[in-house]
Amino acid sequence: MQHNNAKSIIFYNGLTEKSSCGYCKKDNSSYSNGMWASSLTVEAYQDMIDRGWRRAGKYCYKSIMDKTCCPLYTIRCDALNFEISKSQKKIIKRVTAFLKNGEYEKNPINTEQAEREPLMKYEDIQNHDDKMKITNSDYLFDEEQSTSDIGSSDSTLVITNKEDSKMVVPLNLNFNVETQKETKKVKPGKGADPNLPSSKKKKFLRIQKKLAKDPNFVPKISPPQQKCLEEFIAENDSVYTDGDKKLRIKLLTMRSSSNSFEDEFAVYQLYQTVIHGDKIERCSREQFIRFLVDSPLKAEKSNHPDHPGYGSFHQQYWLGDKLIAVGVIDILPKCVSSVYLFYDPDYHHMVLGTYSSLREICLVRQLHNMSPDLKYYYMGYYIHSCPKMRYKAKIRPSYLLCPLKYTWHAIEKCIPKLDDKMFSIFNESDDTQEDDIFTIDNILVLYRGSLMPYSAYKIIGRKKHQDEQVIKEYKMLVGPKLARQLIYCIMD
Repeated sequence: MQHNNAKSIIFYNGLTEKSSCGYCKKDNSSYSNGMWASSLTVEAYQDMIDRGWRRAGKYCYKSIMDKTCCPLYTIRCDALNFEISKSQKKIIKRVTAFLKNGEYEKNPINTEQAEREPLMKYEDIQNHDDKMKITNSDYLFDEEQSTSDIGSSDSTLVITNKEDSKMVVPLNLNFNVETQKETKKVKPGKGADPNLPSSKKKKFLRIQKKLAKDPNFVPKISPPQQKCLEEFIAENDSVYTDGDKKLRIKLLTMRSSSNSFEDEFAVYQLYQTVIHGDKIERCSREQFIRFLVDSPLKAEKSNHPDHPGYGSFHQQYWLGDKLIAVGVIDILPKCVSSVYLFYDPDYHHMVLGTYSSLREICLVRQLHNMSPDLKYYYMGYYIHSCPKMRYKAKIRPSYLLCPLKYTWHAIEKCIPKLDDKMFSIFNESDDTQEDDIFTIDNILVLYRGSLMPYSAYKIIGRKKHQDEQVIKEYKMLVGPKLARQLIYCIMD
């Protein structure tokens, strides 16, 4: 990773949100701490999500786990050891069948439609925006940026950004797949001879003959070869259809995605109004940009020439010339983090929530070849009491973050505890990893344009008693490692 001189600047004012819950729908039952991020390095944000934080646009929030109605547990999948399930195979095959002939089952597969975290309500945080002075000025429309595809028949990925107008990344799936097989013409006949033994019986007879000749013979039974995720995905990509049924995947930087802004905004409005039942006035351009386009992450290049880099991206799903879905993701030093997904409700039958998750897991595995530390797929939060989130537990192997010790634990061991109590501590050991040597006096603060330690601010600033209480709470929430990295902005 090529490090730049970007700084991580946050605005925290002891904010404790109390709002209606997007999961159980109860009023004033969801509790979380929040802060605005003016800018964040990808390393800092990686550390934040490993402490239970999550972003919606430039707003970062963390559930107050022992108080909120629906505790939010950070969940991640070990993408390198991903085990594809039968239901996930069926979803990919369903997409393949639809691409081949345009037909699909009217009765959906018996699986929960994957749903990412609901967007935070604009009115819940807009009052804090004026104090923090976060604007949308970072969102620039660059009409000259070009886009290209991944998942197309040529198996290439082109990333576009401000510095490099075209960066081609070959998608080396590390296996041989015959995309075109010659089919033998078989003459019509009467079918298999019922008097002949079946293929399994033939094999058994051969083993019997060998045992009769050599009683010490040990038959070798080889298990059937299992297809990996990339092979199933390749079947989608190798489907030859007319242009209107060709599935193309585009991975775009936030700025280059502005070329298709109107297409994305139209799909977003459809998704929010039809799938979530939001009123159209809530699905404004301002909200769309604020939560799904704006990002505090500062883009960084990789040392690998074919790597797309680190930061925030839109992964678009095109069917011919029609945009049908957009996955908002962050590419971080250790993971691909899913932020949100929205899709055209007309294509609900493709189970695009789960399908896009499988595509994003595939992306992690591809990027791992260029960046060995990048090997996890973060799925946001797991809410055990929310049925629509249960699909995340089926993406395995997955792990939940302990809300107290910030250690990772296999979800199979966590579920019995969550069945018993909604808020559970997974790591019950007495070990402590927190470093209490770092005091609040050493925290860097930005005050009236000057950078200084908090100890200096106490001398020259108009320090109030509540200031020290707030900064102590801030240090506890972000932890000592992040407290050393982040710049704490104090406003008059």
